[in-house]
Amino acid sequence: MAAAPPFVAYSSLTEVLVPANQWEDLYASLQALKGHVQEYPGCERFDVFVRVEGEGDVRIHCYTTWDTPGQLEAFLERGYTFERLLADFGGLDAERSLVMEKIF
Repeated sequence: MAAAPPFVAYSSLTEVLVPANQWEDLYASLQALKGHVQEYPGCERFDVFVRVEGEGDVRIHCYTTWDTPGQLEAFLERGYTFERLLADFGGLDAERSLVMEKIF
């Protein structure tokens, strides 16, 4: 019996807390960013999870998933990432960013 090799994909995570008064405008920009990033070669997914906190501020987890580590690396170095969007949007800074392997 042949064994199937493990499936691995390569992902990035960016987390940020967005003030309530900026959420609506940022949401529209995120929709455009998703459409843009999904056109990059090797992009498998662009997922955004949100949670409303405290005074209506919105915690965002933004994930991108790629076929190869080289594609992820190229995106992070030269692509229009969520972190770059945050900086352009109004000087918002990501609380953390991680690069991970998706194993299943």
